[in-house]
Amino acid sequence: MKRTESFIISFCLALMIPILIVAGCWLCILAAMLLDIGRIPKGIAIALLALSFVTGLAIDIYYLSKCREAIYRANMRLMTVLYLICSFIAIVMCMGAPIGNLALGILAGLYGGRRCFHAGQGKDVFDRLAHSASFFTACVIGVVSFPVGMLALYAGEEYIIESIAESVGLPYSRPIGFAFIIVLWSILVLIQFWLTRISAILAYRGWSKNVQFADT
Repeated sequence: MKRTESFIISFCLALMIPILIVAGCWLCILAAMLLDIGRIPKGIAIALLALSFVTGLAIDIYYLSKCREAIYRANMRLMTVLYLICSFIAIVMCMGAPIGNLALGILAGLYGGRRCFHAGQGKDVFDRLAHSASFFTACVIGVVSFPVGMLALYAGEEYIIESIAESVGLPYSRPIGFAFIIVLWSILVLIQFWLTRISAILAYRGWSKNVQFADT
């Protein structure tokens, strides 16, 4: 592994570990409040979030180098579960906007491409894995974003869809709004598929001017 790649992986892990732990703690607190399990005072909630952040930093200090060295040998089922958790956190933290999920799809493509590269996988094997990874990330963003679109249509945010539809010259109605959501959702899924696939190709072949996408 080259020094630049090692630094990038270390940087990403150093950020992601505390963020994931803090986000997980925040979601647990939020779930407890929504389910009325128990009232958590503001001071205790802040203390729990601070503790989770410190825990993330401690993991960075003691295990970052081991995580970096083992990143391309990690169990794929574990990585899949981690991706699903991150996707859920991203859609919640971004208030329904799929920006974080698109970024996760790109990271998944880069990871898959570099994993295949370091494992010495041939082009045929890589093509199958890249297609599977792209299909998976597209399905995930489709699953997490579709309810958001339906909520926007049926739970008080319909005026946003109405204004978008009217801005492109469409007379608005509920069926038009539903069709509009389906079109946007389909475009989003396709974008995620190709972002993941192209990032995997670039990561596998290297950032070279000689990359030829036509071969895929």
